[in-house]
This record gives sequence, C-alpha cells and structure tokens, in this order.
Amino acid sequence: MRSVLLDTNLLVLLIIGLYDKKIIGTHKRTKSFTEEDFDLLINHIGGYEILWVTSHCIAEVSNLLKQTHEIQAKELLNYFSEFICDKRESHIPKEVVFKNNRFVRLGVSDTGIAIKSKRVDCVFTVDFDLYNEILKLGNKVINFNHLRTEMML
Repeated sequence: MRSVLLDTNLLVLLIIGLYDKKIIGTHKRTKSFTEEDFDLLINHIGGYEILWVTSHCIAEVSNLLKQTHEIQAKELLNYFSEFICDKRESHIPKEVVFKNNRFVRLGVSDTGIAIKSKRVDCVFTVDFDLYNEILKLGNKVINFNHLRTEMML
C-alpha cells in the first residue's frame, strides 16, 4: 500500500480545507494558501492509501489550528482529533531526534519527518530546507510550492 507523509504546514492546510475550504484564506496559518492549493493537495495525495503523521507534527498542528477565534479553534481541534484517529502515527524518540545531525538545521518536527521519509513512499512539504534534506537522503519528496507554480503556468 502506498504511503504519504505531510509536513506540518500541509497537514494544517489539509485539516482546515477538509473542515471548511472557505476559511483557508482567513485562518492565520493558511493565509498563504488558496482553495485551489487545497484542491491541488487533495489531488496529489489522493492516490496514496496510507497517510502517516509523526507525533511531533501532531503536536505542532494542534497548536497551529488554535490560532483563530475561540469557537473556530475548538471546532478545528475537534475535527482534527476525529480525522487523525485512523491515521498511522510514527513516534521517533527524542534521543533519536536530538542526536541526528539535521536537528540543529531543521528542528524537532522536520527532523522527525526526515527520519521517517525512508519508510514512506513520498513526503510532501513546503519547506525548502526539509525538501533539500530528504533529497540528500535519496528519498522521494515533492516540494508542494513547485506544484503550485506549475499550476499557475
């Protein structure tokens, strides 16, 4: 079964878009995206049967989703908790993350994604540094910004 892993920003876009595409342009964490970007993401990850998430990414996403008014934050967190329950979670121990030579450049969450990248079919990211590190590892990665640019041309 084909598997995909999303970085934190794209997981936030996915959750907000699935919850309500109309708020993509107004939520603090997705203002740089459009409804068309959400559709593009859905089209590209739709061919994968398994969505992996890292525990570090789950923590970041839950905090980022709250960056809106209180009622919407509660609704988004409730939606996120339902959505994430049946996804595959990868927990990378802190000792592994902190000892990894990428940690200082990428931070906790992205280092975890880089480590996990060897065990999934593809990673999608908007983070150039993460994209570059995964490329160096020889693992399949797609820079979502490249897809966005292609869509505009």
